[in-house]
Amino acid sequence: MTAILSAEAITVRFGGLEAISGFDLAVERGAIHGLIGPNGAGKTTLLNVLTGFVRPAAGRLVLDGEDIAGRGVNGIAASGLARTFQNIRLFGSMTVLESVLVGAHRKFRASPLALVLGLRSARAAERAMVERAYGLLDFVGLGGDVADRVATTLSYGHQRRVEIARALMSDPKVLLLDEPLAGMNTLEKTEIADLVRVVRGKGITVLLIEHDMQIVRSLCDRLTVLNYGKRLADGDPEAVLADPAVQAAYLGRART
Repeated sequence: MTAILSAEAITVRFGGLEAISGFDLAVERGAIHGLIGPNGAGKTTLLNVLTGFVRPAAGRLVLDGEDIAGRGVNGIAASGLARTFQNIRLFGSMTVLESVLVGAHRKFRASPLALVLGLRSARAAERAMVERAYGLLDFVGLGGDVADRVATTLSYGHQRRVEIARALMSDPKVLLLDEPLAGMNTLEKTEIADLVRVVRGKGITVLLIEHDMQIVRSLCDRLTVLNYGKRLADGDPEAVLADPAVQAAYLGRART
């Protein structure tokens, strides 16, 4: 298989701190690729680089054969990357439906003027986006009956599902999930893991940051370990998790 997303020799500096150093990553098309590491290892920083929130000091980013480094947040999103965040980021006053529709900004072709004038083409485009948003709410396990509720009034787990629906609204090639299972009970984790599998079944590649090793083992096709900003291991999840260096650095076991 070929990589749909790759990062080559990525280096990130914040002042005198080198947060990521010469990091390489290759995410195969159609895979669920796990990214693990201790707190502070640089995982979220890497996702911020991949999505344009942070510009690396050095390195190359390639998405589906195109160099996307330097395109910025909007340009990278338009190229086919979407993400969720470690801490839920929903607009406090928006309904669930409005929150999901935010993800359609790069797909919506009608101009604001056409909407104000009520042109038929604009109304048709708007209806299509609304219908797609309702469909995605069903897809992530939220019925349309929650569409008019303020998104931040939903339970924590349901807010996570809204974030995933919003990300999918942009029709991404690669979905980046930053600890989507954090704070969930066992049943909720299992349900979200099943949803991630269904997302992959729709042809969307997934890069997943996760701390639950049971979920990582069962869900991921490949696993990369980031430690102190450097790649510590990469490969089959079982082999990676059995690596004494990984166990020492991440799982808290001494090397033998």
